[in-house]
Amino acid sequence: MMLSYFNLNILTLVCFVSICSCNRKASNGGNVNGKSQKPAPELPIFKTTFTATDTLVDKVDTILYYQRSACFGFCPTFQYTVYENGIVKYEGLQHVDKLGCQYALATDAWWDEVKKQIAASRFFDLAPVYPVEPELYIPDLPNTIVIVKEFGLYKKVTDNHHAPKPLKDFEIFLESHFQKLEFRNAY
Repeated sequence: MMLSYFNLNILTLVCFVSICSCNRKASNGGNVNGKSQKPAPELPIFKTTFTATDTLVDKVDTILYYQRSACFGFCPTFQYTVYENGIVKYEGLQHVDKLGCQYALATDAWWDEVKKQIAASRFFDLAPVYPVEPELYIPDLPNTIVIVKEFGLYKKVTDNHHAPKPLKDFEIFLESHFQKLEFRNAY
């Protein structure tokens, strides 16, 4: 019994010393061996060039997804996906000028404009589905689906109709902003 108390005290002492030494290293203020370290220069968020192999994005996280879904008619059906490395994938599905997959490369400045519009539209404060009242949802209408993963947050908003003006403005911005990119086939 006495031995187990002794082992417990030793274990507690070791944990305490470890925590104190970690705090001392963490509070060093960027100094290594008493020398001040310059902060590392910011790295670009996105790639600056890409090849066909860069379009293999199975293990790359999506930061923006924009889709116009089909309807009972001739609605343009397409989707854009922006990956965290800056690769943008366009898929034209039906009733659009460009059918199939094409790729572009977004710049940091292009993404910065998107982030400004995310903030301006208060995207993360929007309801997940419009109209908010489920009984007003019309299945025959095309949906606009926007998914954003930014600022440590994730949000999906589906616009069937009766969306607020900030969301509509954001959708219009995204469609015109995607048109600024130079899409091409991956091969």
